[in-house]
Amino acid sequence: MKFTPWLASLAAGLVLAGGALACIEALDLNKMVQKTDAAVRGEITAVHSVLYQVSQEDRRIYTVLTVEGTDLYTGEARTIEAAFLGGSYGGDTMNVTCMPHPADYRLGNQVVVFSAPVEGWGPEIDRCVYAAMGGIFREVATPNGPVLMGKGEGTAVEKNTRLADLQSGIRKALADKASNK
Repeated sequence: MKFTPWLASLAAGLVLAGGALACIEALDLNKMVQKTDAAVRGEITAVHSVLYQVSQEDRRIYTVLTVEGTDLYTGEARTIEAAFLGGSYGGDTMNVTCMPHPADYRLGNQVVVFSAPVEGWGPEIDRCVYAAMGGIFREVATPNGPVLMGKGEGTAVEKNTRLADLQSGIRKALADKASNK
């Protein structure tokens, strides 16, 4: 593993991508809805990594998730491919502090993924998991219905939240977003 070039690449990527990476950005549900165009609730059906090599010194690994389910913004069926910075590719690993925990993006997981278009991440990626670890939330079945696992203050789902309550919050945030246009 080539550690120093990866750090340089990460630093350059953060500077160049700026807000697109949105790694360390406090986002409550309203702010998340303002910055994204999709929130897909469904099953992770594929996970793969891609390498984007801008130059010999500037290489980035992205992990791409495929989520099949329903867009909570539109209510329509949707399959989405969204990426985050970090992962493993061809024997190299790129760890980024704000990447989701591997337990969050396991194949078969039920999740809600907030996503937005992204540019400059290479020819294979046009959408991101917005705010990386702050944009994917695991769902668990409970006797009282599905619950999204919260990730603490500054995330769209701060505490464990019933799906019905999240959907209600999203509807309100979408109405606010529409009135601010």
